[in-house]
Amino acid sequence: MPWCPGVAHRIIGGMDIDFIGFVGDCLVSGRLDLTADRLTDQLNAQPEVTLRDVVLEGLDGGRVTAETFTVARSQLCAVVGSGPRGAQVLRVPTDARRLQAQIGPYMVLGRYHGPVGGTNLRTFTERDPMVPLTDATIAYVVDGVLDVRDVDVLVVNRELAAWYHDPDELDEASSREATLDALRAGSRRGSAARLHARLEDAGRQPVQTARRR
Repeated sequence: MPWCPGVAHRIIGGMDIDFIGFVGDCLVSGRLDLTADRLTDQLNAQPEVTLRDVVLEGLDGGRVTAETFTVARSQLCAVVGSGPRGAQVLRVPTDARRLQAQIGPYMVLGRYHGPVGGTNLRTFTERDPMVPLTDATIAYVVDGVLDVRDVDVLVVNRELAAWYHDPDELDEASSREATLDALRAGSRRGSAARLHARLEDAGRQPVQTARRR
């Protein structure tokens, strides 16, 4: 089968999938060898993630590429969900309620799924570090410009959340606008130098650096 970007491919020992992660000062994208049933399971089982064909996009607009790069789970604010959903027979009924959070420089809004009859913020804090949200929005500022992404699944690192709450007291449109207004009011930017430092700390040499246009 020919190689198709954005499509999961079976490889020896697992499945090769697209990976998009959000770190404190940059976005990290590349290819990941998925060896677990689901991306969330692998993120919770392993303390770090090693990627290939990597692009680091700084929140200041800088861009660095590398053949391989390893990022610690403790540095991942969120990851776009991709790959298989896991075995159908292992799925259990859940309740969903909306959750809003600030995780590093990112504002997140999505639906948190928990036990039927017990889905609340207390169960969220008792989960593994990486928790999936569905129908999610993540917003952040890149080089002074607000960027908003809507994704089907966003796996967030609850341990890095500065705060989180149930936005159900607001309607969905108001909650989304409140998220964007807070982000416009105060953003955190990265730097191209930090991107190079990340690669050097991992023992990698940056291949190319550019400014976002």
